[in-house]
Amino acid sequence: MSRHVGSGRIALRVYTAWTAAGSRWQALSYDELHALASLRAASWAAQGVSPGAVVCIVLPFGVECVVSLLAALRLGACPSLLEPGGPDYLVRRLDALAPQHVVTEPIHIPTLGPFADRVLGTCPGGHVPRADSHWYRPDERCAALFSPLRRAPHVPVPVRAEALYLGALRDGAVTLALRPGDHLAAPGFDTLQHQPALLFSALLMGATYVHLAADEVLRDPLVLEAFALRSVGLGAVVAGALLRTRAIHQPRWAHVFRNPEEPTDWESWRALIETVGLGDTPMANVLIEAASGGALLCSPHRPGKAHLATLMNVVPAAGRPWRLLDFTGSGQPAVGDVGVFATDDAPTEPRHIVLARRHGGEYLYGGTTEPRRSGRTYPVAEVLAALADCPFLQGTDVVAVPAGGPTVEYRFVLLGFTGPEPQAQFDAMLAPRLEELRRVLCTRLMADFLPDVIELFPCAARETDGQLDRAWCQSQYLGGSLYAKVRTPVFQRLTALRGALLHT
Repeated sequence: MSRHVGSGRIALRVYTAWTAAGSRWQALSYDELHALASLRAASWAAQGVSPGAVVCIVLPFGVECVVSLLAALRLGACPSLLEPGGPDYLVRRLDALAPQHVVTEPIHIPTLGPFADRVLGTCPGGHVPRADSHWYRPDERCAALFSPLRRAPHVPVPVRAEALYLGALRDGAVTLALRPGDHLAAPGFDTLQHQPALLFSALLMGATYVHLAADEVLRDPLVLEAFALRSVGLGAVVAGALLRTRAIHQPRWAHVFRNPEEPTDWESWRALIETVGLGDTPMANVLIEAASGGALLCSPHRPGKAHLATLMNVVPAAGRPWRLLDFTGSGQPAVGDVGVFATDDAPTEPRHIVLARRHGGEYLYGGTTEPRRSGRTYPVAEVLAALADCPFLQGTDVVAVPAGGPTVEYRFVLLGFTGPEPQAQFDAMLAPRLEELRRVLCTRLMADFLPDVIELFPCAARETDGQLDRAWCQSQYLGGSLYAKVRTPVFQRLTALRGALLHT
């Protein structure tokens, strides 16, 4: 970043809707960002942060998060990013990370559990000398990032300096084709999956990263036209809002990219291109995992109308060695034209992406090897653990159901068994119980972990060796037997009898 100091260019723009109308855009130049990061690094060095120390940044992505991230890198520390959430969500990840230091706002300190006493101060007092920048060796660990694409999303992934630097260079110059002074935005893209890869790809090229939360775009789509964005990532939620509101027409975008793992409705995407006027705008697919250094898959830039014919086409990111493996999980190369994508620099994960060979050296994105939500792992174990002490539930499970229709996606259904109780009582308590379950998951974990559907049943679930029989839950729900039997008088009487016997 220091190579762009003195250029006069803007490094970061952040939009906040709750401030006054004239000050909703906060902008930092490369000079200002460099000065703030240097000052904070010097303050942290005085507080004991040393090279190699693990620093967990628990902040919403924005100015404070970016300054803290760059300050940690300046000191040679090993930063990690976490979004604020409930205590169960944070403590589980902090336990796995074991940071020496934590950066957060005072409001979030109560959710840190035993790590609350490791919070660093961010405001230096008195005169603080500037800290010199640390140089990482290529094979040195420079970050520990949580990736929702991994099967254990609560376990941090160590990232080497070489991977992070070369990934940002490749994505900035090739994948996103950024130039000094360009603007990059990706509203609605998951923070832990994509950051700091998107940020670094912009900063390395001397471009401006524009941070826009999806909620802000949904509230006012015209914020996307505040600046001439060269490269724009459109998530499914934001794309749907643009199609519904028709607020933008023929924007000044030079490149639009989308995540191929998000649910794709070809007809809706075609309607978006025609309605917004993107028929001649270059488009591409880009699949990024920051924990792998940046883009895993991308696609050639094609005009919007031509992109529709290859909507799910991808190629491995430039310069990234990879293999197509079979479905056995043994690491054996695929003999046929369909297999699982795997990178050579990550021997175990991510390995959930199914690809099929097409003509011209391109591949068809074929979904995932197991049920996921936009390619990200749904944390079933964390959801069930958060509800383990719920007083009105005797057992819970999560079932993944194919959504069908024009998209390839799954809906995650939370099954709750309340035990034997009169049907009238169950019906009367259904609505408040559903609301309580949503509240518990939001406060203990985060809103992103809410299931798509919650189903409660006034019966007991089958147990095997004292544990819930998850295979029984899956088969009973997916086959419709559970729904049907709880509504039959015979089953209701048997359930009541079982409850009476258990209480005698």
